[in-house]
Amino acid sequence: MKHYRLPVIFAFLVLACVLELVERSSIKPRIVQPFEFEELTVSSFDEVPDVDSLFDQKISMGGQDGYEFLRLDLEDNKSYVRVETAGQYLEMRRKGAAPYTTYDISMNSWFVRILPPLVFLKHSSASKRSLLGDDLMDLSVSFLPWFGSEERIRLESDTAKGFSLEDYSKNGRIKSVKKSENSISFETSGMRYSIDELVRGDYDGDGYEDSIIKCNMHYIEGTGRSYTCYIVKRTDESKACTVEHFDYLAAPKEPEAK
Repeated sequence: MKHYRLPVIFAFLVLACVLELVERSSIKPRIVQPFEFEELTVSSFDEVPDVDSLFDQKISMGGQDGYEFLRLDLEDNKSYVRVETAGQYLEMRRKGAAPYTTYDISMNSWFVRILPPLVFLKHSSASKRSLLGDDLMDLSVSFLPWFGSEERIRLESDTAKGFSLEDYSKNGRIKSVKKSENSISFETSGMRYSIDELVRGDYDGDGYEDSIIKCNMHYIEGTGRSYTCYIVKRTDESKACTVEHFDYLAAPKEPEAK
């Protein structure tokens, strides 16, 4: 009987070592830019019980009381609804509420900064490998807007060829580039952009690390603006990172708002 115990014990020890190595080699989902709430700032998952608890935290708007910025009816100025948490915001957006005025869109940006990354993290797992760097100039040019059919055709062609923001910087299509870790800003013809990477994790389950970026776009001459989150993926180091609109409203249902 003693002869059988040793192989079994040895097998368990080997399995434990293998599991530990697997855990060490995996890349856990992480927060790249801190989440700002009224009562706390979250920079790491070690600071909170779980992601779900953050859906009920009141989102900081920099000291402003601008929480009534979503309208259920474009034609009805009295259809504004007040939202303070990510859970409340998600519920109203799924009911069709949206920001319409320049002011409303600006206030909405505080929630765009929080809600999509939370949805991403809730449905992400540890990654086995990452090809994402800290330089966002590796992003595909696919998310840049176009004006007119010629620009659309050129952008589609450049996207298919694998052009990155770095390529556009070299050929002069984007200018005034400023880079910092996990952030960039630049200008195109008539537009100013700033992009921040917010969170990372394996969202689609392919083993590779994905990320969420927030793109702020403003007209240089005028008040037009937009704030959009994209999901960034990279499974081939020789190609630019793919950039796709992140449809957080289509993700599985989150906890009901309190």
